[in-house]
Amino acid sequence: MNIKKLAQLGIFKPSLTEQHAIDFLEKLSFGTIKSIGISTAGYFEGFWAERGKKVTATTLDKKGMEYTKNLLNGIGNLTFHIEDITQNMPEENCTYDVLYSRLCLHYISDIELKRALSECYRVLKTDGHIIIVVKSLHDWTAKTDGAYYEPETGFTYTPAIKRYSKISRRLHSLQSITEALTAAGFKVQYSNELTETIYEDYERTVIETPDATVIEVYGTK
Repeated sequence: MNIKKLAQLGIFKPSLTEQHAIDFLEKLSFGTIKSIGISTAGYFEGFWAERGKKVTATTLDKKGMEYTKNLLNGIGNLTFHIEDITQNMPEENCTYDVLYSRLCLHYISDIELKRALSECYRVLKTDGHIIIVVKSLHDWTAKTDGAYYEPETGFTYTPAIKRYSKISRRLHSLQSITEALTAAGFKVQYSNELTETIYEDYERTVIETPDATVIEVYGTK
């Protein structure tokens, strides 16, 4: 079953930041893309694979990866890996034209992010593009009872939110995520903060309320 049909059946849910990334990339010429943390249950990855791009999708969620592999069964140009973004990537230098990571990098600390972005820089081709979406410091979760910020890691802890598997997120400001990319060597071209409907579960069946506040940042090597 193709991506359009799966979307019509409601398997994939609309995402502003994902659509923004697709609209941006449709104007470019590229052949390879790595998605760090499978986005919206695989819509982004399947969309580009159907269009002939070579897509590598990574995640730490083995159950989620198998769900997406089964969902996108029959679509070529897709490779899936269990991979920890805080560790060295297996690829050679200058492997990919595009790196994309939506709502993944806010799970790691400032020190881990520094290492992750260094690896992203290494595996991205010269003049390649990186697109990152993270939760913002203005997100509603930071305003919940008992929420507190830990300067050593950059994490915001939200102990009142019981449904999360982890009570910490590295919520970013426009400045902090831009500075992190710049320190890694990237040239930031665009950044924006916006609200977006997201989902509590990987399969995108339970809407998180209220809407999330997120930051999207685009850069080049």
